[in-house]
Parts: sequence; C-alpha cells; structure tokens
Amino acid sequence: MMTLQARQSLSPINYPGRPLRVYPVDSPRAKARLIVLALLADGRVDAVELDGLAKYRAFDELGITRDDFFQVLYDFCADAAGLPEGSGNYLMSPALLETLFAEVGGTRERQKLMRLIFDVIRSDGHLADGEARLFWQALDTWRLRLDDGIEYRPRAAAHRQRGRQRQTASTHRGARVGQ
Repeated sequence: MMTLQARQSLSPINYPGRPLRVYPVDSPRAKARLIVLALLADGRVDAVELDGLAKYRAFDELGITRDDFFQVLYDFCADAAGLPEGSGNYLMSPALLETLFAEVGGTRERQKLMRLIFDVIRSDGHLADGEARLFWQALDTWRLRLDDGIEYRPRAAAHRQRGRQRQTASTHRGARVGQ
C-alpha cells in the first residue's frame, strides 16, 4: 500500500520549474492539498487555523488522518519551493490552481471543500487577499455559486437563527415603544 501511495504522490504536474505531485481524483490527499492551500494562502499557518481543522473535524471529512494531512502539508511545501517567487510568496498561476482543483471531481465533494476552505480562511478573523483569491478561484473553476447547496456549519446556522430572534425581539420591542 505504501508503495502505491508513494508512486501516486510523486507523479509530476507539468509546470515550468519543479513539478507538484499529482494525486488521484477525489483522493483524500488531493482534497487535503486544497485545504493546505487555504492554510497557506495568507502566507503563514496560524495556530487558530490548525485548531479550526480539528474543531470542524476536517480530517474526518477529508477521509485522512491528522498525520497524513501534515504529510500532505510537508510535501506541498517541499514542492512549492520550486515554484516562482514573488514578494515573499510563491506564485501559482490560475492554470496551475485549476489543475489542482480538477483533482476533485464530485459536486458534493467540491461543495464540502468550499465549506472547509471557507472555515479555514475565516478562522483567524482576517481575510487576506490570497485567501479571497483562492476562494473565488475555486468557485469560478468549479462553476459554483455561494448558494449552490454549500452546507453551512450547524453552529453558524444556530448563531444566525439566534441573531434573527434577537433582531425580531428588538423590532417588536421598538414597535411597542413607538405606539
């Protein structure tokens, strides 16, 4: 099994410079790499983002162990060292990103990944330009819209519902005061 995984993970993506690994379509490692991209899109990995992966059970949703996820992170960083550099960051062309996004084919899997990517990029309370570009590039490449059935976290939905209840209650209170 290890030999098969190693062979699959060492296939190159054709890219000027050093190649990136190719993972089988819809494999846990292909999906994990997109989450790694979200982690690194702002130029650094924050502890709160890593904590968020565990909090949202991302490893289970990706079908990968925590150790294997960190191996994907390590492998991606090793591969990225051969990419062109620009102002302290590695540059990935939209074409290269599309190739990585193409490693996830199922609509449900793409929707699940969009939610996980969103969870990662919002976890530190700041949306960096690179994070926004990655998010919109994924939506464009996969031809998804924000309302295309992307599942939202129950906690977030419950929070929104409580906010609506508070807003309704204050509106009702305001209506009584004005009468």
